Amino acid sequence: MILGPQGSGKGTQAEMLVEKYGFSHIETGRILRAISASDSPLAEEISKTLSEGKLVSDEILEKVLTEKLSIPSPNGYLFDGTPRNVKQYDLLKYLLGLLGQKIDRLVYIWISEEEVVRRLSSRRTCLKCGNVYNLITNPSPRGNVCACGGELVQRADDSPDAIKKRLTWGFTKEVKQKAEEDGILLEINGERSIEEIHKEIVERLGLNG
Repeated sequence: MILGPQGSGKGTQAEMLVEKYGFSHIETGRILRAISASDSPLAEEISKTLSEGKLVSDEILEKVLTEKLSIPSPNGYLFDGTPRNVKQYDLLKYLLGLLGQKIDRLVYIWISEEEVVRRLSSRRTCLKCGNVYNLITNPSPRGNVCACGGELVQRADDSPDAIKKRLTWGFTKEVKQKAEEDGILLEINGERSIEEIHKEIVERLGLNG
């Protein structure tokens, strides 16, 4: 499992690990968005929940995870952004247990609230094509204009105040504490370069290369 606040870079690190080691990438946010845009019986409920900025129910999450875990993964699974609470953590332990597997490690990439706000408030979105840039980590080659020529603006939910409110929906201290009690917590300093963070994760997980 890999968790951390928004802007911590957990998604980038998850993708690097998946590409390098062949884990099955279970990113619940992306999966739920795909379902909400499909003809699934769950689509309407999930779409409504996501549009309101809320978390989906544990019951829906169980259905989604059960389906994903029904697909064998010889190299194991990497959960990205889940669990969000202790109930989800226990659910994952239970579902993996049914497969004779367990949670090996919970990698928590931490950054300060100030850094979260700094990174996310630097995002800019193109009004024309929808491309997203970051003034700090991924600026547009054309300055304040998108590569397509469109105007770059800051979304309303990327203002510092909106970001601070959104942080309350993220990773909970209880999950971190639970993982620590189970002896599987790895805390990683996320206020460094992508390469430095990746190297430490690989080393501490005991992966080759």
